[in-house]
Amino acid sequence: MQKKIWHKVAEEISLQVSLGKWPVGSIIPGEIELAKQFNVSRDTMRKALAYLSQQGLFERKAHVGTRVKARTRTGRFLNEYNDIRGIDHYGNLYPRHIQNVERLVLNEETADRLGLIPGEEVIRFKNIRVASERHPEAVVVTYVYIYPNALEVLDLIKKRSDDLIITLAEEVTGQECVEVKQAFSATTMPKEVSDIFHVPENSPSLRIIRNYYDSRGLSIVASESFHMAERFSFWVRSVKRS
Repeated sequence: MQKKIWHKVAEEISLQVSLGKWPVGSIIPGEIELAKQFNVSRDTMRKALAYLSQQGLFERKAHVGTRVKARTRTGRFLNEYNDIRGIDHYGNLYPRHIQNVERLVLNEETADRLGLIPGEEVIRFKNIRVASERHPEAVVVTYVYIYPNALEVLDLIKKRSDDLIITLAEEVTGQECVEVKQAFSATTMPKEVSDIFHVPENSPSLRIIRNYYDSRGLSIVASESFHMAERFSFWVRSVKRS
């Protein structure tokens, strides 16, 4: 289902707050000015701001304005996902830049970290998602590992920028992804990643390692993503069965 315009605007505003465009405690521009900036109607902007206020991001007061209450929403996410395709949706909301394509042979340390086989030849590249083309701050930095039989994926990425990499890899290799394994861990950023985020080396971050498997248990794509610690959260709801 296609998102409503106010929904997309709310996501963009939420991201800009998390990136520090408007500090906590500051008053953001009024509805009319923001509507002009985002090229939407005032009614659309009002709906977006009302939703984000309900989420705990803003506090709105008559004759005062809309004040930033927190850098991240305290309510539920704008989107919930319950299938394989939904897992990557967070990053896929933002423009993608591909960098540093290289062939390499997996050493034991990298293979063990990613759940792959040492000595295998892979193609690695950086997939950098940015807030928008107007605001090119990095949102997530991902190292993607594909096998040589999926090399055509790199050409398809340029033509189909909205498609997930796993979708393109399935198409090229003929393998179907039936399982995704994810490992979440708190870590520090290596210098190469911290330079992209423009933060000090060893800054705290959330690392997500993903492996996409076919029905035979063979890896199609593996990835290692780094998120700024305060920009991403993950929650699980458990219900006791009687």
